[in-house]
Amino acid sequence: MRFCKGQLIHRCSAIITGLALTLASTSTSSLNAETFGDQSLGWTRDQEAAVAGYLQRRLQRQGLVINDVWVEYWLHERAERLRQASNIPLYELTTLTIDDSRFNAFALPGNVMGFNLGLWRTAETEAEFVSVMGHELAHLKLRHFSRLQDASRQQSWLAISGALLGIALMTSNSELGAATFTGAQASAIQQSLAFSRTMESEADDLSSRTLAEIGYDAHAGAQVFRRMQQQIAYQTSASDYWQSHPLPASRVARLDDLDENTNPADQPDHNYDVVRWHLNRAHRPNDNFAPWPARYRALLLAKPNGSVLPDELLQQADPDLMLGWILHQKDQFNPTQVSAQLANLTQLFPDFDPGWFWQAQWMSKQEDTGACRQARAYLDNVEDVYLEVLELSQQLAARCQPERETEARAAWLWYSGEESAAINLLRQAIEQPANTSQLARLRQQLTMFERQRNLLPS
Repeated sequence: MRFCKGQLIHRCSAIITGLALTLASTSTSSLNAETFGDQSLGWTRDQEAAVAGYLQRRLQRQGLVINDVWVEYWLHERAERLRQASNIPLYELTTLTIDDSRFNAFALPGNVMGFNLGLWRTAETEAEFVSVMGHELAHLKLRHFSRLQDASRQQSWLAISGALLGIALMTSNSELGAATFTGAQASAIQQSLAFSRTMESEADDLSSRTLAEIGYDAHAGAQVFRRMQQQIAYQTSASDYWQSHPLPASRVARLDDLDENTNPADQPDHNYDVVRWHLNRAHRPNDNFAPWPARYRALLLAKPNGSVLPDELLQQADPDLMLGWILHQKDQFNPTQVSAQLANLTQLFPDFDPGWFWQAQWMSKQEDTGACRQARAYLDNVEDVYLEVLELSQQLAARCQPERETEARAAWLWYSGEESAAINLLRQAIEQPANTSQLARLRQQLTMFERQRNLLPS
């Protein structure tokens, strides 16, 4: 599940990077290949997934995550490629874009990774962005959360994660993890800081090796830390953070000295500039940090036919490139032409969730019942779960499928972080079902939600 919509809140998750990744020691855990949840934390795979959902919903309820199907899809695709590049068992990943303009990223138990909007703003190339993603993924792969030295640190990881999120959400000045802590959990966190520099270096090294294996510039992380060093040069609040983390200058030197060599011309290009431009345009229209991709300019000069996609795009066969073109040009063509372009996109790439979402959204603008039902059918082709999709599904159900409205609203409430409201809505609806088919669906949905809550480690 990848989701969520937020507002710019400067008390977000920067603290998590400086704290969550320090709870560790140096022994490697053994994993059951069949159920490789985080066994060293006492979690099954199902519990690990439940924790991931719990943490996401907590962030969502605070309005801290940007909800954008296209951005979420792109993030998850890159993370999956990194995950598969290693033979270290790691279950399904969750990737989020945090609505915070500061440069930061974090990882949490349950294989949750968050990337601040500020990272999108700072990382100018795909290799730079993926180097940070690889670093956070390395923390998870190396089981840094699980590497505990003694029994005194065998605390409930769900409680620790909740505490970290609580601290992050309540702290008004959380620049780079500098904060005031109280309580026994905070004390345990501080006692673990001594391991942080070693783990950060381990994560840097594994990330660089993984990047090289899949064709990215292994030195891209050095450029990211150069920019980070420039940003924090005048921030006195960062001093506590660097007591437990390697200084950017030392990380730059280490990464620059790596032996891995990659030809920049051969690096993967998944149209990061196109997705970055869309994120800028859709969520920060007054901050021009990502220009319109230059690769589209030649297409404009060719005066394209609005009813079909340009031949140049079809030849490149890349859904991100096509969707970026459609969204940029949609105001230049009539609705029928835009629908034809989106239909062309989804026919060529039936597994591309953003294409189906935008096709449904475009169709939903028409008022007739037939268009409403067609839009609902388009959403059925979306394979993953996105809050933006659930919101549109709820709206469409209210318009043309009232027998599905309760289910759609309950799903939206649940993934929005309003778990109790979702469960209460279903229980009330079950008492007065419209028909036996609806009753079965409502009971199934309620059972799923209650099971997710019961799976949380206690």
